[in-house]
Formats: sequence, C-alpha cells, structure tokens
Amino acid sequence: MLRLYYSAMTSAFRCRWALEETGLAHEVVHLSLARADHKSAEYLKIHPLGSVPALVDGDAVVLESAAICMYVAEKDPERRLVPPEGSIARAHYYQWIFFSMTNIDSIVHGPYLRAFPRPPELRSTAATDDERAALRRYLHLLEDRLAAGWVLGQQFTTADIILGGLLEWADVCGLLRGAGTPERYLARLRERPAFQRAAD
Repeated sequence: MLRLYYSAMTSAFRCRWALEETGLAHEVVHLSLARADHKSAEYLKIHPLGSVPALVDGDAVVLESAAICMYVAEKDPERRLVPPEGSIARAHYYQWIFFSMTNIDSIVHGPYLRAFPRPPELRSTAATDDERAALRRYLHLLEDRLAAGWVLGQQFTTADIILGGLLEWADVCGLLRGAGTPERYLARLRERPAFQRAAD
C-alpha cells in the first residue's frame, strides 16, 4: 500500500488529491508542522530535508509533490490522469505541469507563505497588485483552455491537479481576486468529490 506523509495546507494536498482521484489504496500519515514531526529522526530517514510530502511505495521513496502526483497517475491501471504515451497530449501534459511548477509556483509561493502568520480573515490580503498582475500574465496563456474545460481540453489530468493546487494557494492569499476564468475553473475543481475528500 502507498503511504503518503502529509500536512494540511502544504503541497502534500495535491498528492492526496491525486490518490483520491485514482482510488489507489493508500495510507495518509499526518505530520504536525507545529510539533515539528517533519524534523523527527524517524521522518528524516524518509525525507532528509524534513519537508512534506513524501510517498513511500514498498522500499522506494518519492519526493516532490509534482513527481508524486505524476507517479500516482502512472500507477493507476486505468490511466485516468495521464494521456497516452507518445501522444501530443502527453507532451502538452508535461508542458503544463512544468509551466505550473516553474512559473505559477514562483509567483504564488511567496504570498502564500506570507498569508499564514496572519489571522484567517486577513490572509486574502497577503498578495500585492503587482503579484496579481504577474500571475494573470501567466494564466492568460491558459485562459481559453480553462474556459472550455480542463488544461488538456476534455480530459481531466494530473496537470489540473498541479495547477489547481497552486490556484487554491493563490486564492487563499488573494492572488486570484478578480481573475475571472481561473476563479471559475478553481470553483469547478472544488466540486470534484476527490478534491473534497482530500480537503477533509
């Protein structure tokens, strides 16, 4: 059985969401960042940097949330979250995952980290107008895709989980305010039963 080391409100959420979408048998091990569970000697044997998430599959360990999500997608016998090998859709799948982790994350991560020392009612004010404008410049490339369906058209894939997890962070810290299409796309993602189970 797959074992996911998880903390709420971290990038581990997207890994849990991917597991819920596939239905693969798994165990979620909750780590408290407040108690520094992720810095325990036991956990440092799994993730030497003491970060979450980490996925354990037998004797193997997979680190980094995007890599974990992609690995989970490949393990699903029905391949529901990944386009066929060798297809142009597969190339675009890689493109948008790397685009999200390189460009979107670089803008979202800072404001998101600034949001959490704040009381919940003030978290949506963490982002600046300049940061919102920078995010919209990147999201503009996806505008037509997100308006019509999912990142790859009609097939929901891991690319949506990676982008959606980042947009969830963006919304929390106020980066998505007034973004229109990306806000509606995130609302559709939140309606997915697997998203809701992962957010529990």
